[in-house]
Amino acid sequence: MISAAPVVPNPVRRVPGMRDTSDAAYRLKQATQSRLSDLIGRYGYHNLDVPILEATELFLRKSGGELASQMYSFNDPGSTSVSLRPEFTSSTMRHYLESTADADRGSVVRWQYAGPVFRYDLGNPPPAINSGQFTQVGAELIGTRNILADAELLSLAAEIPAELGMADYRVRLADLDVLDSVLDTIGLTERARAFIVANMNRIGDGAENLAGILKRADELHIVSGRGLPTDEVDLADAVAGLPDGVARSVLAGFMRWNSTPDIPLGRRSPDEIVDRLLRKLRGGDAADAIENGLALAGQLARVHGNPVDTVAQVKSIVATAGADPHACDRLAELVELVGQQPSLAGKFEIDFSLARGIAYYNGIIFDVVGRDGAILGGGGRYDALALALGGSEPVPALGFAYTLESLLTQMPNSETQSSEFDAVLVRPESPGTNAAALRRAAEIRKQGGIAVLQLDDAASPSGYSSTITV
Repeated sequence: MISAAPVVPNPVRRVPGMRDTSDAAYRLKQATQSRLSDLIGRYGYHNLDVPILEATELFLRKSGGELASQMYSFNDPGSTSVSLRPEFTSSTMRHYLESTADADRGSVVRWQYAGPVFRYDLGNPPPAINSGQFTQVGAELIGTRNILADAELLSLAAEIPAELGMADYRVRLADLDVLDSVLDTIGLTERARAFIVANMNRIGDGAENLAGILKRADELHIVSGRGLPTDEVDLADAVAGLPDGVARSVLAGFMRWNSTPDIPLGRRSPDEIVDRLLRKLRGGDAADAIENGLALAGQLARVHGNPVDTVAQVKSIVATAGADPHACDRLAELVELVGQQPSLAGKFEIDFSLARGIAYYNGIIFDVVGRDGAILGGGGRYDALALALGGSEPVPALGFAYTLESLLTQMPNSETQSSEFDAVLVRPESPGTNAAALRRAAEIRKQGGIAVLQLDDAASPSGYSSTITV
């Protein structure tokens, strides 16, 4: 007789980056989330719940390449490209544009939110807390450029760790309007500016690092005329001076001449290929302008320290560059406004090397850093996001978000919570008293208590306030 081959177990496992949360940890998480919601509510922020699933385009319009590469995106059964939300801000602004009439756009709204977000970042070392599925808690203030809005939101953001009993945290702030004012003196394109902003955390680190950044600018064709193959230089010359519409027609004709049914253009449509090629051929600032921009940005990137001293340094850099001082004056006013706030006293610093991974920010940006350099949360101003999402005009707005799981790891005395219930164990004496045990448990629950039925014959388990035998 031939015995059957043994069955090899093939269990279905949890998706990397996703988390199971057991009872004690779950109750701590819910209690902390509720506590933060109460705090934010005391500032006048109302609750808003937005969909977990949104059109992918919502997050691509102004988010930047780093976030786009981390999104969980797919086509739904109706062939619409959708994504699990990677953040709340774009959804909140989408809701604002959909729900607010044009005539009401000047009014100020305050919203708070909490819920899961999803970002795919599962490389080595093992994924951080803010990858896969994690929870964001945050607030958005929409409708005003009043500097009091910046002061309010920054003060509220700084109060979050203080509310949870943390003492070892600091708030780092930079101002992209100040950086823009300096880059305005050179006249860089928006693409070159975005490249510099994304690299602020590396620009001030020395000449060797700067050389690597310049090389990367060449590879991305941000520097005009450098790094293009000879045939593409010829193409660039061919469309030089032509309006974009005419240039696209020329390039589309070139694409048709160089493709046949046997040699397809690839997965992208002809229009997508033409747009990418035109950006590549056109895209570029003069090499000396890029180098000057990086040099000025490097001066700002090295500004780091207490607000009073650093604002003086920033003013000097702005004046030497011949830049408009308005943004710098606004930063100085903000520093004066928040300098005496209890949640910021002794914990606030200016750091122009700060870079955020989402491209829709302008004005102030900040993050909150806990023990061992852990980023707990952050945010900033994003006045142009409404335009990117299809609004008829810019909408002044700013906000912040914390990763709840990061906060929980840094809270004092949050390692464990008791798994015991303040509950009564209801124990049937015999099968004949099962119905009576069910009724007794129901009575306890109706009076607001917790009643748990004992379902086996083992001795009464521990962890209950009392045991009732029926």
